[in-house]
Amino acid sequence: MAKIDELTFGSIIVEGKKYRRDVLIFADGTVKKRKGGFLMFGSHKIKKQELEELSQGQPETIIVGTGTNSAAHIAPEAESWAKGKNLSLLVQPSHDAVAVVNELGEQKKVAALIHITC
Repeated sequence: MAKIDELTFGSIIVEGKKYRRDVLIFADGTVKKRKGGFLMFGSHKIKKQELEELSQGQPETIIVGTGTNSAAHIAPEAESWAKGKNLSLLVQPSHDAVAVVNELGEQKKVAALIHITC
């Protein structure tokens, strides 16, 4: 799992590389910029397709960081899909999610979507 070095409003550093967009972190450690939203501001709606994409690496847990002020949320169909697949889904404010990614990623196969703004 990729280690998240730092999160501040509007940027995240993963494995020493700075991103100014929301990121998807896959179970194999691959990091990808999240699509959608305006400029660096990712959508405040986490979609089913994003969770499906993260699940491709067979993670034990998917962690979603909902932003520095928790403005993002999981779409109901995304949450239902995860439950139907028996995926462990942890949804927390992004600063808390970063800590969980770093801690849990040492013990389990995890994937994450981290929203870097509000």
